[in-house]
Amino acid sequence: MKTPRPHRLANAVAARHRQHGVAAIEFALLAILMTTLLLGLMVWWQYFQANQILTRAAGDGARAAHTLVITGTAPCVVTNAAANKASIETRVENIIKSQLTHSGLAAEKFSISNKLWKCSNTGTESFSFDVSYQLPSFIGSNSFLKEPTSLNIKDHIVVHFPSTT
Repeated sequence: MKTPRPHRLANAVAARHRQHGVAAIEFALLAILMTTLLLGLMVWWQYFQANQILTRAAGDGARAAHTLVITGTAPCVVTNAAANKASIETRVENIIKSQLTHSGLAAEKFSISNKLWKCSNTGTESFSFDVSYQLPSFIGSNSFLKEPTSLNIKDHIVVHFPSTT
């Protein structure tokens, strides 16, 4: 049986001491990377979840507008046009607010813009609108990570309805 030589044993002990603390440094470097990835994932998850909720709420608002037009609230009849349009727009806004609140988003941070009525009396008329939402900051505004601050659903929400005149 061979006995270990003293200088080889001393070299092995010295090598072990040189490696002391390397695992802690590797963990620290990986922890920073993993934390950054986790924060980024959470920020984009919040964005996509809010986008899905806002898209669904806008669709529900568009369906409500279509239902009101089909059931007799005629927005293009000259006698009641302004009042009917205002009634439909208010109903759309209330439906969207209700859906956002039900889904856990702050309803006061959304807005409807570019409300456009096309009353051509050619058989097909339409109502379109854009919806915007201000996202709350997830990790703070002073962060090195850039996060989305608003959602805009544009040119997707168009309600077509037959002419009532």
